[in-house]
Amino acid sequence: MLNKLIALPFTLNIEEQRQLQKATLEENIARGKLFAKITIGIEVTLASADIVGSLSKAHASFQFSFYFAMYLFMILLNICVLWGGARYDRRKERTDHNLRTYETAFFLYSILFMVWGSVVTLADQRLYGQLMAFVVNVMSISVIFYFNNRRVLFLYCISTFVLFIGLPFVQHSSEVLIGHYVNLTIFLFFSWVASRILYVTYCSNFYSRILLKQSNQRLEDEIKANLSVHEELELANEELQRISLVDALTEIPNRRAFDQRVQALLSAPDSAPSVISIIMLDIDFFKLFNDNYGHAEGDDVITKIAQTIHAATRSFLDIAARMGGEEFVFAAFNTDEQEAIQLGERIRSRILELRLSHEYSAVSPYVTVSLGTATGLVSDPEQFAELMKMADEALYSAKANGRNGLFSMNSPKSRPQ
Repeated sequence: MLNKLIALPFTLNIEEQRQLQKATLEENIARGKLFAKITIGIEVTLASADIVGSLSKAHASFQFSFYFAMYLFMILLNICVLWGGARYDRRKERTDHNLRTYETAFFLYSILFMVWGSVVTLADQRLYGQLMAFVVNVMSISVIFYFNNRRVLFLYCISTFVLFIGLPFVQHSSEVLIGHYVNLTIFLFFSWVASRILYVTYCSNFYSRILLKQSNQRLEDEIKANLSVHEELELANEELQRISLVDALTEIPNRRAFDQRVQALLSAPDSAPSVISIIMLDIDFFKLFNDNYGHAEGDDVITKIAQTIHAATRSFLDIAARMGGEEFVFAAFNTDEQEAIQLGERIRSRILELRLSHEYSAVSPYVTVSLGTATGLVSDPEQFAELMKMADEALYSAKANGRNGLFSMNSPKSRPQ
């Protein structure tokens, strides 16, 4: 059981031991400054009473000069504590050397305080044989300040040695002397137990704060890690969303992106029925191209044509996308039939200007496209879907009319090369 009062119920690493040492010193200094003020007040009162008693000659055997000197010493000692505590508080940088210096100074103060009680108690034996000064000083140091077991035993040994050695010289009654030794032994034991309980409790509270701080730090790190993972997931989702809306080969919008963009424009709060033109495009004789030039060359042709179609967009109201394979779509909002025909012809001409060789085409030595357009007043997705069907039919008509041309569903006409 006594082992629990001596050994701490946990293990601290070197850094934590240093933190405990610093925290204990700061707590002792804070308590010491308050205790010093109280002690100065008490000693000033006793010194004043001593002066009055000496002047009035209250008792012939009373050693006024000795007690006055002891009171004055205690007052000066506690003034030094207040000065040292104020200096410690003002110091911004506290090195390990500074901490050890202040710790040693405070320990020396405690030794002098307890030895002072032993000396005054020895002097009291000549008057009334009391142990009050020693008891009060030992109890004050034991319950007000925090010392490890080695230091508190050193404090007890020094002051007790002075008192126990000196008692036989000033206390001539053997019965009283034996009573003092017995009472002091019991008192010292319980004072030591009280000091150990308080010290172990203080250290346990300190360790609990360390555990709480570590737990909070781990929680903070986990929150930061979760936030980082969440941000990474958001970025990944954004990238996945972007990838899901972009054709992997041509890097222009795919059918899904086309549908979402059209839906967004049609369902905008300020949207109204508008004239929309749709252009469907298809590469002529592309299967023959793939079969004879290979799929790698075919992918290159699709990419170049896709970029040419996408480059024809004029504003955010134009949407170009790859429908799949060699088929593309171009939706132009607020664009009438004539503008759509001109836009389609411009796209067809720019594709011809690429001069992509196609020896197996029946209409041109270069890669060509067929286009079908449809224009109408659209106010909802259903009407847009109908317009898409019309543009698709126009595309088939362009193919049936010899390819490498444009066919408008609203006013049928062909634009050969």
